Amino acid sequence: MEPVPSCPLCGANERKLLYRGLSDRVFSSAPGLWDLWRCGKCESAYLDPRPTRESLPLAYRRYYTHEDAAPPPRAVPHLRTALANGYRNFRYGAKLTPASKLGGYIGRIPPFGWGIDSRYRYLPRPPGRVLDIGAGDGEWLDLVRECGWQVAAVEPDPIARERIKGRGIEVRDSARGWLPSVGAFDGVTLSHSIEHVHEPDELLAAAFELLRPGGQLFVETPNLDAVAHRHFGRNWISLDPPRHLILFNRRSLRNAVSSAGFTRIRFRQRPPLLPEIWRESKRIAAGLDPLVADGPDNPIAVRLLKLRGALQPSRSEYLTLTAIKE
Repeated sequence: MEPVPSCPLCGANERKLLYRGLSDRVFSSAPGLWDLWRCGKCESAYLDPRPTRESLPLAYRRYYTHEDAAPPPRAVPHLRTALANGYRNFRYGAKLTPASKLGGYIGRIPPFGWGIDSRYRYLPRPPGRVLDIGAGDGEWLDLVRECGWQVAAVEPDPIARERIKGRGIEVRDSARGWLPSVGAFDGVTLSHSIEHVHEPDELLAAAFELLRPGGQLFVETPNLDAVAHRHFGRNWISLDPPRHLILFNRRSLRNAVSSAGFTRIRFRQRPPLLPEIWRESKRIAAGLDPLVADGPDNPIAVRLLKLRGALQPSRSEYLTLTAIKE
């Protein structure tokens, strides 16, 4: 354990206690209690004390990337599938069938393409070279490699790293390990990874160095101001101590990305994932395993939650952002 007397993002000492005595209620792999503090300057939240870099891997003894993912349900070809594939092929260079060219036009009308755009992380065209930091088992890199991208990975977890190597993808254990390739990437993505690192400012600085001028950064991370957090408080699944060392809201994430040198910062709209987060947080509040499925949600409640998230983008479950290195 190590103390964190000041904000790891902005360095301010002003703070208030958000939650005392949080525990690992998602994977139950990290014993102990954890205090979460909210910075009075940048509004991010961080653990103090927190695991050291050497001890943090123990919190990942059970984790998503250590399990074989269930195969996706087999899609039944119909008009909706053909339209979605048409947009994937048009916008991202996929080669999926069945596909309707009409989907290439419909997908550009909000909100029809939001889910696909967030899945492909708003990658620019034409394809170039992309680095995924916190790549998990490398599944997403396989997806975009099929669209013509040259792919590379950063993954600190040794089990997940072996899975990436098994896909034939070059992987290193830190972003700094790629720094001999300064300016070599057209895209750098951080999908649910920045909240796991001790020094998020250093990670963003490394991403900036690795991108070529004109290259694009993608960041997605839990939103501290999410509707579900307001409702469930300390039972919100995205707190996930001690793996989530720091959490952001719009203001703190924008400031961090801007301080790293990025411009043209843009928060992206995406389909709110409230139903899943709501269900899992509700199970935590009831003292149950949040990762055990317990049947479908009430369809009316699901629609209401999705509508609420769509009408309040600043309260969406995740912050999704793109920015450019000029």
